[in-house]
Amino acid sequence: MTWPLSSKTADVVVVTPALEGNEVSTHTLREASELGFGVDCNGLSFSRSSSSVRASMPADVRDEERRSFRLEGVNLEIDNGSLVMIIGTVVAGKSSLLNALLGEMTLKRGSLDLRGDVSYVSQETWIRNLNVRDNILFGESFDVERYETVLEASELTMDLRALPHGDRTEIGERGINLSGGQKARVAIARAMYRSHYDVLLLDDPLSAVDSHVAHGIFDKCIMGLAKSKTPILVLNSHYDLLNRADKVLVMRDGTIAGDGTYEEVMAMFPELDMTHNCDNHDPTQDKQAPVKTSAPATGAQIEEGTEDSQQLIQEEDRIKGTVASDVYKTYFDESGMNGLVVIFLIVVFYTVSQAVRVVVDWWPSHWAKNMPRRDVDPTYSGEDFTLWYVGLIMLATVLTLGRALYLTETCVRTSKNLHNDLFRRVLGAPVNRYFDVTPVGRVLNRFSNDLDQVDSVLPKDYQIVAQHASMALGSFVVSAFVSYWIAVAYIPIIVVFVVTARYFKKTSCEVKRLEGVTRTPVYNLFSETLSGLQTIRAFKMQDTFKLLNKKVVDENANMYITYWSAGRWLAARLDMLSVVIIVIVTAYLVSTKGQLSAMTAGLSLTYSLMLTAVVQWVTRAVDHVDSAMTSVERLLHFRNIPQEEDASDCTPLNSSVWPLQGAIKFDNLCLKYRPELPLVLRGVRMDIRGGEKVGICGRTGAGKSSLMIALFRICEYDNGSVTIDGPLRENLNPFGEYSDTEIWTVLQQVHMADSLAKWSAGLDFEVSECGDNLSVGQRQLVCIGRALLKNSKIVVLDEGTANVDTATDALIQATIRQTFADKTVLTIAHRINTIMHCNKIAVMDAGQVVEFGSPADLLAQSESIFASLAKHSEEKFLC
Repeated sequence: MTWPLSSKTADVVVVTPALEGNEVSTHTLREASELGFGVDCNGLSFSRSSSSVRASMPADVRDEERRSFRLEGVNLEIDNGSLVMIIGTVVAGKSSLLNALLGEMTLKRGSLDLRGDVSYVSQETWIRNLNVRDNILFGESFDVERYETVLEASELTMDLRALPHGDRTEIGERGINLSGGQKARVAIARAMYRSHYDVLLLDDPLSAVDSHVAHGIFDKCIMGLAKSKTPILVLNSHYDLLNRADKVLVMRDGTIAGDGTYEEVMAMFPELDMTHNCDNHDPTQDKQAPVKTSAPATGAQIEEGTEDSQQLIQEEDRIKGTVASDVYKTYFDESGMNGLVVIFLIVVFYTVSQAVRVVVDWWPSHWAKNMPRRDVDPTYSGEDFTLWYVGLIMLATVLTLGRALYLTETCVRTSKNLHNDLFRRVLGAPVNRYFDVTPVGRVLNRFSNDLDQVDSVLPKDYQIVAQHASMALGSFVVSAFVSYWIAVAYIPIIVVFVVTARYFKKTSCEVKRLEGVTRTPVYNLFSETLSGLQTIRAFKMQDTFKLLNKKVVDENANMYITYWSAGRWLAARLDMLSVVIIVIVTAYLVSTKGQLSAMTAGLSLTYSLMLTAVVQWVTRAVDHVDSAMTSVERLLHFRNIPQEEDASDCTPLNSSVWPLQGAIKFDNLCLKYRPELPLVLRGVRMDIRGGEKVGICGRTGAGKSSLMIALFRICEYDNGSVTIDGPLRENLNPFGEYSDTEIWTVLQQVHMADSLAKWSAGLDFEVSECGDNLSVGQRQLVCIGRALLKNSKIVVLDEGTANVDTATDALIQATIRQTFADKTVLTIAHRINTIMHCNKIAVMDAGQVVEFGSPADLLAQSESIFASLAKHSEEKFLC
């Protein structure tokens, strides 16, 4: 009983080091009251008196998870309450500098002393599988006035009104119910709502929103709610905000290449002034740009959120009662033969094998019985007895091996077919109706624990059941052959065994199902925690998540220990029944003294002892099989996963010759993410000729990315159609092979070849899980390179350069215009300059195309939405 508990305890221990991170080893944390808030570094240090944040150092900070990148020679001083903005090209070290302040990098030289609390917004937004309000509160107490102020400042008011249940709308895993811009604003609201913080770290959250929203957030959050704090903001876009910073840092190759006021930095880097300071943006204009709302704040949303709402992530289905016989038949059906035939063959093989083994055990006694004939019967031959005995042993060995191989091969074939069927169904499940409402932990539970039961546990348990059942049958037959009274005595005892086992099986199966169901939250929370470690540690929520982890592990461990304890209960009862059987047999043999030979009595007692042991093992093994079959039950339940329409009727197409032109027609396209949700696309109509470049813009949540989801048919249409070069749809082949020369050419086109050349591994550079050892900008460049390598007729860029600096963006846009000159390109962007070269512009609003035409025509209409967006853009062409 010790090892099951130990294995569960290990689940808690594994999470604890990950939650702790490197805070203690990388820098010293102090309360703000000691020296005033700020960061104090010597070496790489934010050192400061009571009124400043200061860093002075020759320092070397290396992120252990990004072994190829280093921060070196960082010297920095920040005054208390000043606004710092960090800019730089891709892989310059902007995010790494914030990670160093958070203690997410290893300090090699120098010292870092961080005073006060930090509030943090990560570049890759981390959203929990909770409702909007709980994501924003993040463990803080609910204060209506502060909450409404934060929602208004983070530009979430109008978005909450559009959600079906206001701020109580469940966001879903990874924030699937929200657009990228909405997720970024929820993260900003979470950082702003924190009751006490001194330093605000913002890792480029404004790149996910358009110019209107970005300036609104900047004015209300950074310059408003955080006015008395020390905000440190990374910028990859909206550079017109730079002139409002107290200090601008220019990062280059892991060092601070520029440090000073806006004017000082512009004097050191005049090219920045040409690129960024173009429109002399008036911050007062943005206060009028966003759509006005009639309600004061979010009272309606909060009130609505108190009502019962439909749960997005449904509780896991759990079948009750014992495992149905159809589950066993279906399990053996998966072997490729009729399940009943397979079961019959297994019974025959094990029965015949056991019969031969009984004969082998009986043969020595028969031989001994005929030994007196040796001196009186000339036909007697000891060699014949020996040869028969050896032959029987060989036959028993062959049958024993054969039956084991057949059963094992059947179970392996069944396991393989179950896995393939599960894998095929999961791949064919629609994203919106399955993956958006199913936590990843549930899928992981099926592919890990449940499949492990089928792969490892069931073959062994079926062997035990079949072997011991055949032994029990043989023991019963031998005992009954000696005396039918023993058989009569066995019958009620066996009945008691069966009744006890059936009584226990109901409890055992339910507890095993509960153990499987409670395992899913462990996977969910662990996955969610790993993806948000930086945010959790920045907000000092380690203890909270330890308690959450302890809670879900305890719930699973309770079921696990209960299951094993129930097994011990059964074993104790079976032991007592076995003692009763032995007492009865022994008493009978003593009472019939002189009527049975010593050989017969000994054989009877031996098989009686064997019978009690094997019947007990059979009973316990059957219980183990029943419990393991609950995993098969859950795997078979996966056959109810909804499947994409026409999933089995898709005709593979030769992507090298189709589509021929790349023409796209959206005809009255309507789209819902799920049947119960409102439309996100409403009657979209567009005709795009082959080779045209179309820019798609609009406020966050307008439906831009939903249009691309519809194009790739990730969600089934509610109405309308998308036609590409006729009635066929594309079946992309992601496994094309290209030469190293072609790959290097593409890397040069996306301006990543120089960075890769610095790494000794070159093209063999190993990318870690989720690309964690690449910056977000580098990951985007790799994706663009993949599109260039594919050379498709239709190219879709959904915020493809959102996380790269403007200079790199300009180079990539030039490459796209040159390389995709004869391709149809759909570009979704918040940066208006990235779509100004397009042939046409589609402006989305509330799931509709409200404007569609050439950039010149739309700009000529002073009242158009596109003209309003362009007017407030920060890029040079509007200067």
